[in-house]
Amino acid sequence: MKKHHFLGKALFLLLAFCLVAATLVSCNKSTTLDTAWTSADTDAPTYFARILPMSDEAREKFTAASRGYNMSAEGFVDPEEAPDLGFVDLDGARAALELVKPSDDASIAKFTEFRDNLTEDEVKTTVEKMKTTVDLTPTSGIKMILVWIGKFLQLLTKMTAGYYVWALFIFALIVEILMLPFGIKQQKNSQKQAKLRPKELAIRKKYAGRTDQVSARKMQEEIQRLYQQEGFNPMGGCLPLLIQMPILIALYNLVVDPLQYVLGKGQGLSAALSSYCTTARAAGGLGVSLSKSRGTIELLSKVTDKLEGFANFGYFGNSAACAAELEGVTVPNFNFLGMNTGLIPGFHKPYILLLIPVLTFVFYFASMKLNRKLTFQPTANDPQMGCSNNMMDITMPLMSVYITFIVPAAVGIYWIFKSILSTGKQFALAKLMPLPTYTEEDIKAAERELKGKSKGDRSGAAERIAEGRVIRSLHHIDDDDDLPPRGAVIEDDEDDEAEEAAPEATEKAPENKMSAPLKQDRKTDKKK
Repeated sequence: MKKHHFLGKALFLLLAFCLVAATLVSCNKSTTLDTAWTSADTDAPTYFARILPMSDEAREKFTAASRGYNMSAEGFVDPEEAPDLGFVDLDGARAALELVKPSDDASIAKFTEFRDNLTEDEVKTTVEKMKTTVDLTPTSGIKMILVWIGKFLQLLTKMTAGYYVWALFIFALIVEILMLPFGIKQQKNSQKQAKLRPKELAIRKKYAGRTDQVSARKMQEEIQRLYQQEGFNPMGGCLPLLIQMPILIALYNLVVDPLQYVLGKGQGLSAALSSYCTTARAAGGLGVSLSKSRGTIELLSKVTDKLEGFANFGYFGNSAACAAELEGVTVPNFNFLGMNTGLIPGFHKPYILLLIPVLTFVFYFASMKLNRKLTFQPTANDPQMGCSNNMMDITMPLMSVYITFIVPAAVGIYWIFKSILSTGKQFALAKLMPLPTYTEEDIKAAERELKGKSKGDRSGAAERIAEGRVIRSLHHIDDDDDLPPRGAVIEDDEDDEAEEAAPEATEKAPENKMSAPLKQDRKTDKKK
């Protein structure tokens, strides 16, 4: 039972972490290009305007060629400043078209003809046709919950003079206060478990040495009956964890995309800004290289003062409107103790961010150890379970370290804050609501109580069998197998003892005592 209890919690934690990791890691799926020349493609520019955006590299190089840059040329380096040169580099445009060359014979013939006879006007026409319109509609639907939380986080940011990390600390503190009722309930659950421990150990001792399935099943049934009678739920401690996982996932979205959730802009603007910042400078973008994270936190932490060219970005037809949406927006300050927490830690500059995964492991490991000491541990004296606990104490912090390498440093710092605050909360609950202790005498008293109940159950066996209600005592599991069939009559133990003593008295009576008539007859014989 205790192994199943521990394994259930362990599997739950592992599943929760896997869910978070799967949510946090963005999936880069390859796309199969459908480059066939269909009847909908009325002319060559329309056809290439459809297939060039299928490849980010092809679109980028073709757009750069329309501004006079050949990114496919040998030794090409994206310049620091890349204004529009006012002419089209046809060699660069043809090289970009090769990246989306169709595979079917019919389309190849048209493709080759267009490529060989490519003109500057056709390049510019294709670029114009590739432009899309960014949806600037504010976020709506279920995501509005995140927007409301983000507005609250924005208010906290203003209260902390614009420092995003300090706002996250206050947010973590508020979350722990809101989770306090669940912590109190969990502590009460632990108190019940500690109080029931002597009775549970008495039941387990009664079945000690029994390895058959029947005994194991009956032991579990008896323990479950004890839990139900006392109102104890062994899985009640998982509820706070279950509630915290959506909060962590929601916070991740808030942190990585402050433009959408904290500043209240639409999802389309976030995607457009990401596209502008990551596009090469030769193609009209900023040429910023990003880590594996999605969202806008890394962008805002790097390029808040370099967005003047967004209004002329050639990928979108309403780039000017997109730039106008960003006017007057106050971007949070992501610096904390000299670190840019909008960046993702890694084995690259700035190396100081590697401190975040290290501190995450230290604080999470210490938090798990302290919480284990402050809460009731029914498997504390079990060597096998102790080994499993030690493994969990290492595995879970290592998983948190892995996550800190794929998310902005601000998420890792929030994790550190949460570990400190949750440990402090558990320490306060342990002092205000201490767990009851038990001794060997308590266990012996529970054993005597259990034996008394078992004897009481057998005293009325005759009545239960006579009524057709055979209830077998778990304490006398072997004796119950010899009970007579339904309808049989059982006499009490005292009657059985009387019956066993009666024959002995009957047999001894002729030897020790003689009736009066018999004695008289013997006297008469002697006289004769």
